[in-house]
Amino acid sequence: MRVRFTRYSVASLVATGISQLVLFALYGWGVLGALAASTVAFVVGAVPHFVMIRWWAWGQRGMPRLTRQVVGYLVVTLLGGLVSVLLTAGADWLIGPLVADRAARTLVLNVTYVLSGLPVFVAKYAFLDRVFAQDAYAATNSTRVRAANPVAPGTTSS
Repeated sequence: MRVRFTRYSVASLVATGISQLVLFALYGWGVLGALAASTVAFVVGAVPHFVMIRWWAWGQRGMPRLTRQVVGYLVVTLLGGLVSVLLTAGADWLIGPLVADRAARTLVLNVTYVLSGLPVFVAKYAFLDRVFAQDAYAATNSTRVRAANPVAPGTTSS
Protein backbone atom coordinates (compact mmCIF):
# COMPACT_ATOMS: atom_id res chain seq x y z
CA MET A 1 0.00 0.00 0.00
CA ARG A 2 2.89 2.37 0.74
CA VAL A 3 4.32 1.84 -2.75
CA ARG A 4 0.92 2.42 -4.34
CA PHE A 5 0.39 5.64 -2.33
CA THR A 6 3.86 6.86 -3.26
CA ARG A 7 3.24 6.18 -6.93
CA TYR A 8 -0.15 7.88 -6.69
CA SER A 9 1.54 10.89 -5.07
CA VAL A 10 4.23 11.09 -7.74
CA ALA A 11 1.62 10.81 -10.51
CA SER A 12 -0.40 13.55 -8.81
CA LEU A 13 2.66 15.78 -8.60
CA VAL A 14 3.41 15.26 -12.29
CA ALA A 15 -0.23 15.98 -13.22
CA THR A 16 -0.24 19.07 -10.99
CA GLY A 17 2.97 20.26 -12.64
CA ILE A 18 1.40 19.86 -16.06
CA SER A 19 -1.71 21.72 -14.92
CA GLN A 20 0.41 24.48 -13.40
CA LEU A 21 2.32 25.01 -16.63
CA VAL A 22 -0.91 25.18 -18.63
CA LEU A 23 -2.52 27.55 -16.12
CA PHE A 24 0.56 29.76 -16.07
CA ALA A 25 0.73 29.90 -19.85
CA LEU A 26 -2.97 30.46 -20.53
CA TYR A 27 -3.62 32.95 -17.75
CA GLY A 28 -0.18 34.52 -17.48
CA TRP A 29 -0.02 35.36 -21.17
CA GLY A 30 -3.57 36.67 -21.12
CA VAL A 31 -4.94 34.01 -23.47
CA LEU A 32 -7.84 33.06 -21.15
CA GLY A 33 -9.45 34.33 -17.98
CA ALA A 34 -9.03 32.57 -14.64
CA LEU A 35 -12.09 30.32 -14.89
CA ALA A 36 -11.39 29.09 -18.43
CA ALA A 37 -7.62 28.78 -17.88
CA SER A 38 -7.99 26.75 -14.67
CA THR A 39 -10.62 24.53 -16.32
CA VAL A 40 -8.36 23.77 -19.28
CA ALA A 41 -5.39 23.25 -16.95
CA PHE A 42 -7.40 20.81 -14.86
CA VAL A 43 -8.49 18.73 -17.87
CA VAL A 44 -4.99 18.69 -19.38
CA GLY A 45 -3.55 17.37 -16.09
CA ALA A 46 -6.35 14.86 -15.43
CA VAL A 47 -5.80 12.79 -18.57
CA PRO A 48 -2.16 11.80 -17.92
CA HIS A 49 -2.98 11.43 -14.23
CA PHE A 50 -5.56 8.73 -14.96
CA VAL A 51 -3.15 6.86 -17.23
CA MET A 52 -0.31 7.07 -14.70
CA ILE A 53 -2.32 5.93 -11.70
CA ARG A 54 -4.11 3.16 -13.59
CA TRP A 55 -1.02 1.65 -15.16
CA TRP A 56 1.75 2.57 -12.76
CA ALA A 57 0.24 2.99 -9.29
CA TRP A 58 -2.38 0.23 -9.43
CA GLY A 59 -0.87 -1.92 -12.21
CA GLN A 60 -4.07 -2.15 -14.23
CA ARG A 61 -3.78 -3.15 -17.90
CA GLY A 62 -6.21 -3.88 -20.69
CA MET A 63 -9.87 -3.19 -21.17
CA PRO A 64 -11.65 -5.18 -18.41
CA ARG A 65 -13.33 -2.87 -15.91
CA LEU A 66 -12.03 0.20 -17.77
CA THR A 67 -15.49 1.78 -17.94
CA ARG A 68 -16.00 1.37 -14.19
CA GLN A 69 -12.57 2.82 -13.50
CA VAL A 70 -13.05 5.78 -15.85
CA VAL A 71 -16.46 6.60 -14.33
CA GLY A 72 -15.10 6.36 -10.77
CA TYR A 73 -12.11 8.50 -11.69
CA LEU A 74 -14.26 11.08 -13.47
CA VAL A 75 -16.68 11.44 -10.56
CA VAL A 76 -14.06 11.97 -7.88
CA THR A 77 -11.79 14.03 -10.12
CA LEU A 78 -14.55 16.29 -11.40
CA LEU A 79 -15.69 17.02 -7.84
CA GLY A 80 -12.13 17.87 -6.80
CA GLY A 81 -11.58 19.81 -10.02
CA LEU A 82 -14.74 21.82 -9.49
CA VAL A 83 -13.43 22.89 -6.10
CA SER A 84 -10.04 23.86 -7.59
CA VAL A 85 -11.53 25.76 -10.52
CA LEU A 86 -14.06 27.65 -8.40
CA LEU A 87 -11.52 28.57 -5.73
CA THR A 88 -9.03 29.70 -8.39
CA ALA A 89 -11.64 31.83 -10.14
CA GLY A 90 -12.77 33.18 -6.75
CA ALA A 91 -9.20 34.13 -5.86
CA ASP A 92 -8.90 35.99 -9.16
CA TRP A 93 -12.17 37.81 -8.45
CA LEU A 94 -10.92 38.79 -4.97
CA ILE A 95 -7.42 39.89 -5.86
CA GLY A 96 -8.17 41.30 -9.31
CA PRO A 97 -9.04 44.78 -8.02
CA LEU A 98 -6.18 44.72 -5.50
CA VAL A 99 -3.26 43.49 -7.63
CA ALA A 100 -2.68 45.10 -11.01
CA ASP A 101 0.43 43.10 -11.96
CA ARG A 102 -0.61 40.09 -14.07
CA ALA A 103 2.48 38.09 -13.03
CA ALA A 104 1.67 38.52 -9.35
CA ARG A 105 -1.97 37.53 -9.93
CA THR A 106 -0.79 34.49 -11.91
CA LEU A 107 1.40 33.42 -8.98
CA VAL A 108 -1.53 33.80 -6.56
CA LEU A 109 -3.75 31.74 -8.86
CA ASN A 110 -1.16 28.97 -9.16
CA VAL A 111 -0.76 28.79 -5.37
CA THR A 112 -4.56 28.79 -4.93
CA TYR A 113 -4.91 26.00 -7.51
CA VAL A 114 -2.38 23.79 -5.70
CA LEU A 115 -3.69 24.48 -2.20
CA SER A 116 -7.28 23.86 -3.22
CA GLY A 117 -6.36 20.32 -4.27
CA LEU A 118 -4.77 19.36 -0.96
CA PRO A 119 -7.96 18.79 1.09
CA VAL A 120 -9.28 16.17 -1.33
CA PHE A 121 -5.96 14.47 -2.05
CA VAL A 122 -6.17 11.71 0.57
CA ALA A 123 -9.93 11.23 0.16
CA LYS A 124 -9.44 10.90 -3.58
CA TYR A 125 -6.72 8.29 -3.04
CA ALA A 126 -8.93 6.29 -0.68
CA PHE A 127 -11.80 6.28 -3.18
CA LEU A 128 -9.59 5.41 -6.16
CA ASP A 129 -7.85 2.68 -4.18
CA ARG A 130 -11.22 1.03 -3.64
CA VAL A 131 -12.03 1.27 -7.36
CA PHE A 132 -8.67 0.08 -8.75
CA ALA A 133 -7.60 -2.34 -6.00
CA GLN A 134 -11.01 -4.06 -5.98
CA ASP A 135 -10.74 -4.54 -9.75
CA ALA A 136 -7.21 -5.95 -9.39
CA TYR A 137 -8.42 -8.36 -6.70
CA ALA A 138 -11.38 -9.48 -8.82
CA ALA A 139 -9.12 -10.08 -11.82
CA THR A 140 -6.73 -12.30 -9.86
CA ASN A 141 -9.39 -14.28 -7.97
CA SER A 142 -11.39 -15.73 -10.79
CA THR A 143 -13.85 -18.53 -10.08
CA ARG A 144 -12.79 -20.33 -13.22
CA VAL A 145 -11.21 -23.73 -12.59
CA ARG A 146 -8.73 -25.27 -14.98
CA ALA A 147 -7.38 -28.80 -14.94
CA ALA A 148 -3.70 -29.06 -14.14
CA ASN A 149 -2.97 -31.51 -16.96
CA PRO A 150 -5.99 -32.17 -19.15
CA VAL A 151 -5.99 -35.53 -20.91
CA ALA A 152 -8.35 -36.64 -23.62
CA PRO A 153 -10.84 -39.40 -22.58
CA GLY A 154 -9.58 -42.92 -23.15
CA THR A 155 -5.89 -41.99 -23.19
CA THR A 156 -3.26 -42.11 -20.56
CA SER A 157 -0.46 -39.77 -19.85
CA SER A 158 3.03 -41.01 -19.10
